[in-house]
Amino acid sequence: MYFVRLLLIILVTLFDSVAVILHMAFAKSPGFSACARRWARRILKIAGIEVIVEGAGNLQKQETYVFVANHSSLFDIPVLQASIENDFRIIYKKELEKIPVFGYGLKKSPYIGIVREDPRKSMNSMELAIKSVQKGSSVLVFPEGTRTKNGNLSEPKRGAFIIAAKSHKPIVPVAIKGTYEILSQGINGIRPRQVKVKIGKPIREIPQTRAEESDLMARTWEEVKKLLSEM
Repeated sequence: MYFVRLLLIILVTLFDSVAVILHMAFAKSPGFSACARRWARRILKIAGIEVIVEGAGNLQKQETYVFVANHSSLFDIPVLQASIENDFRIIYKKELEKIPVFGYGLKKSPYIGIVREDPRKSMNSMELAIKSVQKGSSVLVFPEGTRTKNGNLSEPKRGAFIIAAKSHKPIVPVAIKGTYEILSQGINGIRPRQVKVKIGKPIREIPQTRAEESDLMARTWEEVKKLLSEM
């Protein structure tokens, strides 16, 4: 059964990737967010994952945010895509574009690829994220930079807080609990289970200096830790 679920997830992802490529190429007003949400909900249904969301009332649909979340699993993306109603862009590792079909769909999407090994290209990606936020699309950042290897939080990097400072948008701390166990157990982990998402209150302080930015980063990450401890 685990293998069947995995196979279905791969097939649905490939099918939806092709659909997104065609949709983005030919639709007069491509609504990528709706496509991504449908994909996410299909994936979670196949995997048997029920998502419990707390704090959705802290968000306003018409407002633009910089979402900051902990990162435990590849399932974090469909979980958040299905849970947050606001239209948002995800900053992802550029190397994911090498995955056949899925990678090309990712490249054609409005998501933002980042090359972490190249500071200049990394800053260009930050500028794209800032422009997206200023144009009315929220951005989701995993400030740890990569998925946790042991289920514990790592130290955050500056990217999300640069975006918040330069775009003058509020930061929303988000905690995800339960996704680490899915893939840490191999395909046996793809089975019915609950995952919890807790959305914190927007932090509306706009840092003016590097010191204020560092303070905002520390306080935001403490809030993510607090949300996790409450779940």
